[in-house]
Amino acid sequence: MNNSLRVNLLLRANFSRLWRSASFWTAAAVMFAIGVFELAAGSQAVAFGVEGILDNRYMIFVLLSGVVLSAFCSLFVGAEYSDGVIRNKLAVGHARASVYLANLMVCSAAGVLACLSYILPMTAVGIPLLGPFVMSGASLLWFTLCAFLMTAALCAVFTMIAMLNQNKAVVAIICIFLAYFLLFLGIYFNSRLTEPAVIPAQEYIENGRILVREAMPNPSYVQGVKRTVFQLLYDLPGCQAVQLLATAEARPWRLPAVSLGTIAASTGIGLALFRRKDLK
Repeated sequence: MNNSLRVNLLLRANFSRLWRSASFWTAAAVMFAIGVFELAAGSQAVAFGVEGILDNRYMIFVLLSGVVLSAFCSLFVGAEYSDGVIRNKLAVGHARASVYLANLMVCSAAGVLACLSYILPMTAVGIPLLGPFVMSGASLLWFTLCAFLMTAALCAVFTMIAMLNQNKAVVAIICIFLAYFLLFLGIYFNSRLTEPAVIPAQEYIENGRILVREAMPNPSYVQGVKRTVFQLLYDLPGCQAVQLLATAEARPWRLPAVSLGTIAASTGIGLALFRRKDLK
């Protein structure tokens, strides 16, 4: 049996498991339910004539996908260990690299599908209910692509962790903690990097007199090497979620490169360690 046929069989088997996986359908259902909730919340703002409601709601899924998919990847790959599927695949002659990459591809595909479970109701129902997008179609497609690549990068990291540890409970804890850590780290970097360099002049009343406080440098403003480091870390997958949601019409060209780099690095490290892993 040639290698291409073996890989094809692995992918077919993994996707067959995916469609039967309760964890996948749970992840998709959670994302779908969040989309419906956001539609309901957004519909209440329509009566007040607020513009750009759909734009504000559309990208919220990037804040949630990491947490949802951290649980899915750990459970899906962990089930292969607990059910003896990985050992059986290796026993019938599949290469370790093929087994690893097949799980990576299926987990990444599941991540994108889970995101689509949010996007589809948001667009199909949101456009007639909340009004059209304010941002341009090019920007919408660009941010969606960035979100999908970020999701794939997170799935690559979660798959690496799950493939290198056979304890499903430990993997789930590590992946969920990492997803939350990256999300809150992104919120922290956003708050620090958006601090103004100068505190503007202010007028205030004291003892019946109007006084003016002169503009002054903001002591909380991050600058120099520290700012460069913060900006680099802010581009990490997970942290990107906050950046994608907070950015309006900007085009963060560096984000796809960071996501692709994360996929390459985590896959390379995972493959190297999985080849030497002792499977009990």
